[in-house]
Amino acid sequence: MKDKLIEAVINNKNHIPYINLTEDNKYRGWTSDFRISINAEKNMFLDLSKENDLFLLFILASFWSRSTNWENAAFFTTYLKANKLDIPNIWKDKELVLYETTHCKENAKKTIQSCTGVVPRKKVSFRSDIFASIEVIVEHWDEIILNLEGANRKNNYLPFIMYISEIKGLGYGEKRMKIKVPLILRELRCQNIFLNIPGEYCCVPDKRVVVTAKEIGFYLPVINSTKSILKASKLIYENFGDLYDIPLFAYEDIKEQIK
Repeated sequence: MKDKLIEAVINNKNHIPYINLTEDNKYRGWTSDFRISINAEKNMFLDLSKENDLFLLFILASFWSRSTNWENAAFFTTYLKANKLDIPNIWKDKELVLYETTHCKENAKKTIQSCTGVVPRKKVSFRSDIFASIEVIVEHWDEIILNLEGANRKNNYLPFIMYISEIKGLGYGEKRMKIKVPLILRELRCQNIFLNIPGEYCCVPDKRVVVTAKEIGFYLPVINSTKSILKASKLIYENFGDLYDIPLFAYEDIKEQIK
């Protein structure tokens, strides 16, 4: 099943938006090309060597840590970049936060109307509670950068993982963002921003991945702590390598092709 799943992913690399593979079929990272074009311009992407785009990566992970479809997080991040809302300091303006919170439904509709490429499976919505999380990211931004750079310098990303995982408010309400932390590291690794990020820290055992694993008989631990998330991430990487969790995540979209 594992080999068939990998083969199906490779066969769909030009058809499914989140499957971005290199010529030798390794994952380029989701943020390298969202397959979304706004106002008929170049496809949306994040250059994670730039601070503003790195900031958007954390917002993307925070948004997707909620109960939501991946398209919502992708289009929201696209909206922010297209409207130059990718500068951390501007989010210290309470009036801006209030305005964006109040108009999030309207802005989601306008974004979809101006975008081509990805066809959402369901109606796209921008959750109003994400703006409180953006404020939390901004509040901790300098420290986040210091922790990330320290992890790179010391060649040890575990303290960074623990630090990010314990920040309250990056999930819904006071909840923490734990499961999507590997997403941040994976995207940085895929773009070669930090060359020493272990692949075993880069697989996301979210609900969709866990459901697939159970369905195909692939053992993953119960996800109830950062330790279990990392254990699951390691198991996924040992089996799928530089495709990370993508085969398991994509299963729902390609299972009819697996024989």
